[in-house]
Amino acid sequence: VLGSGLRGRGGARLGGRRLRSEGILAGGDLRAVAFPGDEPLSLDMLGMHGSVYANYAVDQADLLIAVGVRFDDRVTGKVAEFAQHGFIVHIDIDPSEINKNKVVHVPIVADVKEALTQLNRIVEQPTASLADWHATIAAWKKEDPFSFDTTYQGILAQEAIAALSRITAQRDTIVSVGVGQHQMWAAQFYTFRRPRTWLSSSGLGTMGFGLPAAMGAKVAHPESLVVDIDGDGSILMNVQEFATCKTENIPVKVLLLNNQHLGMVVQWEDRFFKGNRAHTYLGPVDHPEACGQGDGISPEYRYPDFVAIAKGFGWQAETIAAKADLEPALRRMIDAPGPALLDVQVPYQEHVLPMIPSGMTVRELIKK
Repeated sequence: VLGSGLRGRGGARLGGRRLRSEGILAGGDLRAVAFPGDEPLSLDMLGMHGSVYANYAVDQADLLIAVGVRFDDRVTGKVAEFAQHGFIVHIDIDPSEINKNKVVHVPIVADVKEALTQLNRIVEQPTASLADWHATIAAWKKEDPFSFDTTYQGILAQEAIAALSRITAQRDTIVSVGVGQHQMWAAQFYTFRRPRTWLSSSGLGTMGFGLPAAMGAKVAHPESLVVDIDGDGSILMNVQEFATCKTENIPVKVLLLNNQHLGMVVQWEDRFFKGNRAHTYLGPVDHPEACGQGDGISPEYRYPDFVAIAKGFGWQAETIAAKADLEPALRRMIDAPGPALLDVQVPYQEHVLPMIPSGMTVRELIKK
């Protein structure tokens, strides 16, 4: 399990070398991006909204090497039953993280780079074949991949992110996110290929993080394409920074997945509170959506008008709702010389899946 503590000082490179040489499978937390997502050995993200195969693999593994992780509840679910069949080795530079959340068998307090350097020297090639284990993982991947309804008439948020990932696959791209469903879908459907290209507040849950994070990344790396994948609720927290982007010539791009709701809260209302709405519609209180009388489709009445707001700040901006318009509009956003916003109208009935409910285990994992 690769955590965000692996990203610095060459840790990701050393970790990747060890994984490839031994045929070890790798999953990560929301912040990590320490191992390329397009590698065959990648299990993608672990945890509450992680892949089915990553969660199954950790649950059934007999050895778990956790590098630079903190075993937070969004990864472990019910801590006592997390990796209960496995022998756990935990490497972390911070001694306070050792046995804080999950008691492990072998704690190693060390700099990740030094620990992995020594590990690469002393660990021998396995004598037993891992072919059967790899085949099991491959079967899980085939049965339960990250997926979405490709027959939906309009545009799904997942589809927009997957399209952005395809279009930018050969570019030097940095992605930031706010907080909400869009954040989880970006982790699921955008394929990251190198460390430090994914900016998320993760466990801090900071709505509004995406835009200023993108701005900072663009100033630090002017040669990179920097895209903030954001939600309509999250971006409102720092919408005034549109002015900074224009006046300071910071040409970030914003892919706004606009469902007119606080989507993640709506999901929990639907799953655990019988669909009762509590101020999760972001428009006027007298609108039917405000009391849950909608049909799950993003309302035709748009509030606020993000295109008008962005244009008022001097940005290039447009809104789309038709599937055929998605890729051309993404390319126009990417190719814009200055800051640009693409407002994509998406439905709010979509839930981020898979999902392990809070405090539950992989055995309670929701797939549909």
